Amino acid sequence: MRRPPIALTLAAALCALAAGCGNETFDPDSVPNRRPVARIFVTPPEGGVLNPTSYFSRTFHWSGTDEDGFVEAYFVSIETAEGIVAPWTTTVATDTTMTFETDDAGRAQALIRLACRDDRGAYSDTVSQFIPLRNFPPVINFVSDYDTFFWSYGSADFRCFALDLDGGVTMDDSVVYHLDTADTLLAPLPEGEPGANPALRPVIKRLDDPALGTFQIDLHGQIPSGERTLTIRVSDEADATTRFTWTWEARPVLSDVLLVDDSVGNFDRTFYHGVMDSIYGPGGWSLYEVSEGLPDRLWVLLETLRQFPAVFWYTGAGASPRLAAAADLIAQYVQPPAGYEPGKLLLVSPALIGVTGAPPPGFVTNTLGFRATPEQSTFYIPSTKLALGLRPGLPDLAFSGNITAGVGMAAADSNSTKYLYRLQYHRYISSRPASRPFVAVRNPPASSGTFAQAVTVTVQLDYCAPASGLAAVRALLSQELGVVLP
Repeated sequence: MRRPPIALTLAAALCALAAGCGNETFDPDSVPNRRPVARIFVTPPEGGVLNPTSYFSRTFHWSGTDEDGFVEAYFVSIETAEGIVAPWTTTVATDTTMTFETDDAGRAQALIRLACRDDRGAYSDTVSQFIPLRNFPPVINFVSDYDTFFWSYGSADFRCFALDLDGGVTMDDSVVYHLDTADTLLAPLPEGEPGANPALRPVIKRLDDPALGTFQIDLHGQIPSGERTLTIRVSDEADATTRFTWTWEARPVLSDVLLVDDSVGNFDRTFYHGVMDSIYGPGGWSLYEVSEGLPDRLWVLLETLRQFPAVFWYTGAGASPRLAAAADLIAQYVQPPAGYEPGKLLLVSPALIGVTGAPPPGFVTNTLGFRATPEQSTFYIPSTKLALGLRPGLPDLAFSGNITAGVGMAAADSNSTKYLYRLQYHRYISSRPASRPFVAVRNPPASSGTFAQAVTVTVQLDYCAPASGLAAVRALLSQELGVVLP
């Protein structure tokens, strides 16, 4: 049989299709319209309730879906008070941001009702969600790199931050602080104004960096001795107030000489603490344990030294990083700018020159008064050799055993009246010729006719025979530095 041409067959099929469809148009209403579904994004965990969230600048999200069309509009009602009906708002937005007012307990609430309408006029069921809101009080704490302390003298610093989880704009841009000795019934005074003393009344301090919430409180000689507590408070716009406290021991000024313990361990204490007990009586003198570390801000150390007419600072056998870091401040204590009384320094340290980590050469030459290059490197001192006093009234130093903590000095100038002690002639290093190294020097020299500002000893006195070392310390303090001792 012969097949018809393909083109004729296709044409016949198209004609048949056209005849079957006719000219009728599709009527959407002939298909049932499915209702849209509205959803609120915040939902509680199954079987639980929502945790409170911040009242400030809260954003709520919703959505709607329609299986056979699209959502044309939303209807939203947000009640902010129980029992007070909120009006419905028609919107095409899918979120809103609101800030609420809290009650006296710092609480607020939002009851969201939501419905939507699709493009064919069908409405969803109304869904609702109760959202508890609250004010989060600010937080105060030390910044991460702050070195806390548990004792001080009359000065101290505090570096802190204040943070509000509701947002920085909800928190005050200042804090109020006071010591436990203050009359908290007095109105706070701004920092820097006359009478703004935190030991007497509350003081207002503006944040140093409002964006970060950071601030620093500096107490310049304002801390009365005894157990002290600093209180810092900050508030927010919802009237929540946070109080942060720090308690420490504020030590009193007991003696004209401050002993600065810069030797790690306890071996040194028998001698040096015993010397102070002998001069001022047990418990009658002041101690600064700088071996535990320098204060967070070095100006605190300088102001502490300035509370005493004289400082007796000693180190161990090795170089002290604390002494090196504080050298400039010690120089300011001994040779202060106008307006400050010069202090007196008795420094005992064998690692001031010729070793890694020693203080800057300028401090050694200008403040201590001898060359930064050792005349005799570190050496042993046998118990059979004495350090001879070079000025009338200076007792000889006797040693109780061989020690390696010694270095020979040379004065920064040719004035021989700077030298105070010199070891007896001996071969202190077996590979070197015998010598008589100088181990104590004063600045300025005795020929100036005045007391010294600084006396430096480069042997460890804790290896001296106790009675000999005590006699030498008393003579150096009173005769060379002019300190009045009991």
